[in-house]
Order: sequence, then C-alpha cells, then structure tokens
Amino acid sequence: MRQLYPAIALLVALAAAAGAWQALSGRPPKAPAAAETRQPAPRKAAVAKPAVEDKPAASTAAVPAVPATYRGQIIRKRVRYFPEKLLALTFDDGPSPTVTPRVLKALREHDARATFFVLGKCAKQWPELVRQAAQEGHAIGSHSYTHPAKTSPAEACSQLERTAGFIEAATGRKPQLFRPPYGITKGNLCDTALTQGYTGVLWTISSADSRPIGASVIAHNVIHTPNPGDIVLMHDAETHPATAAALPQILRELSAAGFRFVTLPELLQAWEQWQGGGKTTAPR
Repeated sequence: MRQLYPAIALLVALAAAAGAWQALSGRPPKAPAAAETRQPAPRKAAVAKPAVEDKPAASTAAVPAVPATYRGQIIRKRVRYFPEKLLALTFDDGPSPTVTPRVLKALREHDARATFFVLGKCAKQWPELVRQAAQEGHAIGSHSYTHPAKTSPAEACSQLERTAGFIEAATGRKPQLFRPPYGITKGNLCDTALTQGYTGVLWTISSADSRPIGASVIAHNVIHTPNPGDIVLMHDAETHPATAAALPQILRELSAAGFRFVTLPELLQAWEQWQGGGKTTAPR
C-alpha cells in the first residue's frame, strides 16, 4: 500500500500543474464531452404571400372633398371663361380586368389624374382595381350597381348603398360623386343620390366611345374639342379596349398643348376658387 502513495502523489501534482497552466493561459477547463450540447438554430419563419383582401389600403392617396356648393347638385356644363387649362377625364362602367389596368398605366406614365365612375357589381368583383385607382390619386364615384335606366325608390336606395359599400371597402372612403346611368337625371335613382348629398356629374364633351369606333377616332374626338375646364366622357369597361388604346395619344398631345389632367373634386375646387375671385390651386 505504501508503494502506491508516491504514484498517487505524482498524479495529484500533475493535475494541479495542469490546472495552474490553464489558469495562467486564460483558457477555461474543457467541459466533459457529455456536457457539450448545442441548441439548434431557430428556424426562419416562412414568409407568406399577402392575400388580396377587400380592406382599405393605408396608402390610398388623398383626394380633396367636393366643395359644399356642388353637393346635392348636378354638374351639366363647364364654367364659362374659366382660364386654367385643366381637364377632368372620366371613365364609366368599370373596373375591367383587361381595360382598366391599361388606362391606369397610361395615366401613371403621363402623371395624369382622372375620375372613375364604377359600377357596384364590378367593384365587388375586382376591388383591387378600385383600390389601385384610389392609391394612385384618382377619384372614385358611383355609377349605380347594375346601370339601370329606371328604378323604384327602394331599388334606387339599394343601388346606391351597395355600390357605396364596395367602394368604401376598397378605398376606405365613401363616394362623393354620382353619374347617373345613360345620363338620365329624371327619376328615382338620380333624385335619391342628390337627396343623399352626392354631386351628380354629367359631361361637357364626349369621346363617343360608346359606339364601335376605333382608337384613332376616339383620340380625335377628345384632342380636337376641349376647352379649359371641360369634363370628358370615356369608358373603361371590358368592351372598350379602343379607349385604352387611344388614351396615350390623348394624354401626350393635350399635355403638349398645355393641358393638365385633374380629378373632378380638384376641378370643382378650381372652379369655385376662380369664381370667388381667387387664383386656382390645382396641382402640378
């Protein structure tokens, strides 16, 4: 037994020496292999593609309010002698998944603003196009739900309420403007809209694109007829690809002639300011 003491003492001395060396070198003693465990790296959460929802977009561009002077009234003609070369392009019967994107693209490329009088049934089916138009600074108005020529009083309310609901769901705003189907201002539908505070808007010049005419004729009808402050009737329904084809030429040539394209609320504000003796403040 005494013979083992020198060996044990030697082992103890060697262990002490090893510990001292680790302390001097600043290295912590190595943990046993069993204690070397690593936590798995956290997995990155999968990025889901955004779903298209019928919710208002936070980035919807601001469109000014229609002046109180025009609420509950029908706009039938332009203000005479209005000096500013402003035009309000208006598009009825949309949105359409094939025509409206082309119209929006042309407007975007020419830094132009317009007003879209949408049908409620189309706004329900393609809310993302209504939302996009609002996001890009265009005004959205009601053109009824199904474009009827006549309605009962109850159906008139339903046509307006349903359309307003889908516009508000897409843009976060209730419509201020109403264009009666076929331009019919006598009847329950237009009367109800005016009673509810809508501004009824007809047009002062027409592209005549309701007829089956080509893009060159549509462009000619618009380019060679406007006066400052005019309201131009056009369409962006599925059956109007020629209108989308004509629009770049219209925007290009009228811009070169010094015209600027504004929404109807902007135009009405400019009218009111000019009639009140002040300078117009239309954008761009």
